[in-house]
Amino acid sequence: MQPPASSPPSTARSLPRFLIIGVLSFILDAGTLYVTHGLLKVWLPLATTLAYGVAFTVNFSLNRLWAFSSSAAVTGQATRYIVLTGVNYLVTLLIVNGLAALGMSYLIAKVLATAVIAGINYFAYRNWVFRH
Repeated sequence: MQPPASSPPSTARSLPRFLIIGVLSFILDAGTLYVTHGLLKVWLPLATTLAYGVAFTVNFSLNRLWAFSSSAAVTGQATRYIVLTGVNYLVTLLIVNGLAALGMSYLIAKVLATAVIAGINYFAYRNWVFRH
């Protein structure tokens, strides 16, 4: 029988760290998107995918170790993170490409997509992905 999961870290500690990591991840993600699509003219869906991939590893590692101080098995957390990221990726593609097709700047669309995802992710990370 598995021991019961411990409670997640306090919001007062984890939320500011989550937000700092989120800003860093966003800068990496949007910066990569700008370089690949804006400067190098890579096809937008591919550029969005590449940008998402750059932020993926940084975000997972820093949230696991710093924001949520988790020492649980990385395999289970990585699996849950990958599932959540897959959903996030699809939502991001839909929002960025959908709004860009409607005439909005792809970078503004990326900001909106990121805001939607971030609001949901904190609770998912805290209570599901990085649970102890």
